[in-house]
Amino acid sequence: MAYLTCPWCLTPQLIADEAAEYMCYTCAAEVRFFQCPNCQTVQSVSKRWRAFTCAKCNSKVDLPYRWGYDRTATAINAEVTGKSWPPL
Repeated sequence: MAYLTCPWCLTPQLIADEAAEYMCYTCAAEVRFFQCPNCQTVQSVSKRWRAFTCAKCNSKVDLPYRWGYDRTATAINAEVTGKSWPPL
């Protein structure tokens, strides 16, 4: 089980290792995993976002309008939680 943080409410969540997405138990946010194209870090981001700030390399990443499931972007590979864009 992966112990991840929701990008909306920052509440820790227990997620199955092979999950490609999940719904937060606290705020009901829909969360997916996305790999940063710059530093290759897998992180959890909200499905509602169109862009996010990478938590590792601090660069802006535009999310595609439609994105499929990537085998490497799963809960067990998620290292950090993405931050909203623009930064608050």
